[in-house]
Amino acid sequence: MLFRSGLPVDPRAVVGDLSVGERQRVEIVKTLHRGAEVLLLDEPTAVLTPQEVDALFVTVRAMREAGKCVVFISHKLVEVMAISDVVTVMRAGRVSGTVETRGTDQHELARLMVGRDVDLSAQRAQTPPGETLLSLDGVSLVDGDQRLLDAVTL
Repeated sequence: MLFRSGLPVDPRAVVGDLSVGERQRVEIVKTLHRGAEVLLLDEPTAVLTPQEVDALFVTVRAMREAGKCVVFISHKLVEVMAISDVVTVMRAGRVSGTVETRGTDQHELARLMVGRDVDLSAQRAQTPPGETLLSLDGVSLVDGDQRLLDAVTL
């Protein structure tokens, strides 16, 4: 049975011209087309836009409903909680715990990841801007007949 991925891919596109997220979709569609029953995704959202993450999650949920298995490896606890049924946490190459997603929270997962309680509410200190160290105004760069920069201001 061919699984319909739901991932938009232009079959006429040249892969070299695609964005990283689009290339990832092509690889997932190829894997599903070959009849894979298990899909292993290692940090799949690292290079995706929020919209691409949403599309990927729709596909992962559809795969689950079709009886397929998806192994989703990520450090992004919000995404893990949003997409998983069961979470297995590894620390230093060993399983530190397996929990059902609906019976846990991000704090418990973080504790399993680092081996101690973690305060997830702490925000990183915001450093106020200091003195300007470098300023560019109207910078252009031409290499041969190709313009690489055109009136860039930083």
